Amino acid sequence: MKTHTLRSGPYAMGGFHVRFPRVEVPAPRVDGHIVRMHARLVDARGRRVSIRDVMLHHLVFRRRWRPGNKLPCRSHRGEAFYGTGEENQRLDLPPGYGYRITRGDRWRITAMLMSHRLKVRKVYIQYRVTVDTSRDLTPVRAFWVRANGCGPSISYPVPGGGPPGSIDLRRFTWRMPYAGRIVAASGHLHGGAKDMWLSQPRCGNRRLLHARPYYAPPDHPYYTARPILHEPGPFDTSAFRSRTGIPVRRGERLRLTGAYDGQLPHTRVMSIMHVYVARGPAPRACAPLPADRRQTRRYERYRPDPPQVRVPLNRLDERGRTYEVLEPPWPARRLRRPATVAVRDGGFSPPHVSLRAGSRLTWRFTGAARHNVLFANGPSLVGSPTLRRGQKHTTRFRVPGRYELFCYLHPVTMHQVVDVS
Repeated sequence: MKTHTLRSGPYAMGGFHVRFPRVEVPAPRVDGHIVRMHARLVDARGRRVSIRDVMLHHLVFRRRWRPGNKLPCRSHRGEAFYGTGEENQRLDLPPGYGYRITRGDRWRITAMLMSHRLKVRKVYIQYRVTVDTSRDLTPVRAFWVRANGCGPSISYPVPGGGPPGSIDLRRFTWRMPYAGRIVAASGHLHGGAKDMWLSQPRCGNRRLLHARPYYAPPDHPYYTARPILHEPGPFDTSAFRSRTGIPVRRGERLRLTGAYDGQLPHTRVMSIMHVYVARGPAPRACAPLPADRRQTRRYERYRPDPPQVRVPLNRLDERGRTYEVLEPPWPARRLRRPATVAVRDGGFSPPHVSLRAGSRLTWRFTGAARHNVLFANGPSLVGSPTLRRGQKHTTRFRVPGRYELFCYLHPVTMHQVVDVS
């Protein structure tokens, strides 16, 4: 058994910008089975990078597909076999199991890095992979299941607007391609998440396992780092492990459910479960769940419920320090139909507008660079995808109130305020 320390980069992060590396990365180049894996951000000397400088929002490792692979929810970019993010997840399989790799494997990553500093800093994605080559292990296959289904978007909006205590539920039912045993699982969730679980409809829809979110205490850097650029997610999610495994049948339907707070808007959330299955015979009846199943978490101090965090608009002062925008510094311009705002490389024009409730607003993306409209605050969720070069997006503002919006690729230079009366 040997642990390989590999890295990808450097990535120059600064100016509070966001980067999305999608690149090929080094693989261990050995034949064997991965039994443990963990990734984090480091500097050139291998020292951990603080979230106060750069955040690893999410990271997914994919292995190139073998010809003829027809697993459900497959991706042409490869099989996703490990992921992490703000939860700092680890791949840690039960004894006797491993994820099969070969010396000829090609790996790619999809990541999201967020800068919390004006000054540019070079960071690396470092990952430690423990590979067992000394003996035969039972191989597992990795399933990347999303509560919003197999569509092109891995995120979805939670519109909010429900009464206090309301829950937004998203469900997706998928079929097992073969019989086997679920031996491990973990999950990725965003701010506002309440729970995520996998259930078995043929057995009374019983819950098999969950990836429950745990939120950091108020003094954790997730809540003290400035500027606040997004709603902080959980700093841990529970992980499932069982050496015996939960038996599942070929063709069986399993249901993944993601639960978020339904009172407040939450933009671009994710409900992703990483499920590891070993092939083998499974009983036809609903066998009792294994006695050795465990749901673990890493920390003793945590908050079980998602805290309410206001995401402000942020600007830079003359000394290059960020500050929160409490009142729009731009005069409001009344827009009449058709209401249009230009999204230029230098910002929104005009940056502060007013509309009547029920009006439609079109953002026209005129810049050469890619931009988007992300919801920060307001009574109802609005926004746009990332666009450029003449592309347009139209939305209707139905609920009166003040909407604070920004481009999350350029969060301290591109803002908009929309007053709806």
